[in-house]
Amino acid sequence: SSGINAEYGHLTATHQTALSRPIYVLDDLIPQGVLSELLSHVYSSSQYYYDDSEDEGETDNVHWISGYHTHQFVQSNLWTLVRDTVTQMTGHEGWYPYDISCNLNRAWDHTRIHKDCFGKDEYTFLIFLTPDYQPGDLGGTVFYQHEDVSEIVTLVQNRFGRVALFHCEIKHAARPPHSSLSLARYTFVVKVARSKLSAVQREMLTVVAHTQDTEESEAEQWIADESERLGNDPDKLEALFISLIETADQMRHSDLENSLLNAGK
Repeated sequence: SSGINAEYGHLTATHQTALSRPIYVLDDLIPQGVLSELLSHVYSSSQYYYDDSEDEGETDNVHWISGYHTHQFVQSNLWTLVRDTVTQMTGHEGWYPYDISCNLNRAWDHTRIHKDCFGKDEYTFLIFLTPDYQPGDLGGTVFYQHEDVSEIVTLVQNRFGRVALFHCEIKHAARPPHSSLSLARYTFVVKVARSKLSAVQREMLTVVAHTQDTEESEAEQWIADESERLGNDPDKLEALFISLIETADQMRHSDLENSLLNAGK
């Protein structure tokens, strides 16, 4: 199996909030070769972004350096491992990603306590991706009790390749590296929804709301209308989304070419 073994041999720790929402810590789950390839890809192809928009009411104040389209990510061996692990740990099938990104924190960054979602049964699969971190270097993730941020459920220490799998409604915050370190904290994050249809709708909403001059409520209604028109078929909706992405990419490329041509006149 590409997920954890039947004896949960990769499961290092399990924690629960007072509302019985779980946090699983897994070590040595992801093969070193996959980790090295992922890290190499991050180093070679990332761009630096900062998104200060609020997602469902909260923001983590974290810089992200690379985003990935789900229809490409689901072709990877890493997604097979993520899917199988979430399925085995939760006892539910049908999970599908809607948000994949690599995040970066430095010693001087100020992260915020936040949730990854509200009112949904979703999970976040977080991979610590910085080599050679020691426990004293900080850079872990702190998890809090429901709305009471004065009570810590657990601190998951930063260890290369370690996975924290947790329910999306658990409040948490990234801890920046120790102030004496110049080394950044990298994490690779996969957020999953209970069904492919829900995941595609979620990703579409994020893209449309962030790239189009439209209110989120209008974007939600448009996505709902398109879903109904397509019979709520997730594959057809995903195909529509991919075509929109490709069209947008072509328009950006054309705009860039025109800008370069005009600059040369």
